[in-house]
Amino acid sequence: MMDRIPISMRKAIIQGLKLAVGTIIAIALSERIGILSPYATGSIALITLLSSKWDTVRLTVYRLITYFITVAVTWMVFSIIGYPIVTFGIVMALLYWLCKACSLMSTLAVNGVICSHFLTYTDFSPEMIVHEFLIVLIGVLCALVVNQFYTKRTTQKELIRYVHQSSDDLVKCMHSMADRLENKEYVPFSIDAYEEKLTDAYELARDFEENTFSKHTNYYSNYFRMRLSQCHILKNMMAELERMPMHVRQEQIVVHYIRYLAAYITETNAPYKQEQELRTILDHLDEEQLPATRSEFESRAYLFHILMDLREFVQCKQAYIDSLSPKQKEEYWKS
Repeated sequence: MMDRIPISMRKAIIQGLKLAVGTIIAIALSERIGILSPYATGSIALITLLSSKWDTVRLTVYRLITYFITVAVTWMVFSIIGYPIVTFGIVMALLYWLCKACSLMSTLAVNGVICSHFLTYTDFSPEMIVHEFLIVLIGVLCALVVNQFYTKRTTQKELIRYVHQSSDDLVKCMHSMADRLENKEYVPFSIDAYEEKLTDAYELARDFEENTFSKHTNYYSNYFRMRLSQCHILKNMMAELERMPMHVRQEQIVVHYIRYLAAYITETNAPYKQEQELRTILDHLDEEQLPATRSEFESRAYLFHILMDLREFVQCKQAYIDSLSPKQKEEYWKS
């Protein structure tokens, strides 16, 4: 049944359940060992769980380190000022500047909670320091454990589906363009809807990359980034088709190449031969007679721009193929 739910809604449901489980466990553990502010551990778990799996690991380390900095700064400022309210404001300013300089802004909210506890009780004894450290430790560790639960297999299946669908849609787009250029009846293709699908797929791929500890998981994000680049190139081509003033004989060469290229859109194809074919076409067009009228000149100029876009389209795919490691090809192309 879960397979029928859209991936974005599925992610939201799972994330909500993780937030609920993580905060409940953190608060229950805190009450069990006698923490004075058990709901503070739940808040820290909540803030940490809003991060990806990789970010949770980093934040766990950063929050434990900055905890001791927060204690030291709060104690020093309170010793000098003596007023909790003023101390809190000054400490927050100092911690903000420190976190900003060290790119640790994600730790500031938790440090603010800890600072408020010390100033509420005006107690900096070793027992209080250990007590507050346990609040941070329980909160981040509960988040770290709960955030390990990630639907990797389901997400990867969805990404593979997106890969195949993006290739199929691209073939339809190119045949639609070829029919249009050939002045045939064509099936309209929404390039904006295609771009929207690719953007959704890219966001899912980024989420997969950030929540998976496996190696080479940037494969999907790189793939959909490449398809998005090709989509933008196709947008330019469609705009050039709109501006062509007339049909010319050389269109047939371009139409033939677009249809030929559409047969090699697949994920694993390295377009060496397609690039060579394009060079042959360009060489052939250089030998054509000069246009006889202004309209013919403009139309052939647009055709040339379309061929340049197609060359960029092919080079975009080639750059993507060249960027893949042997391990990525072995791991992902088998699927």
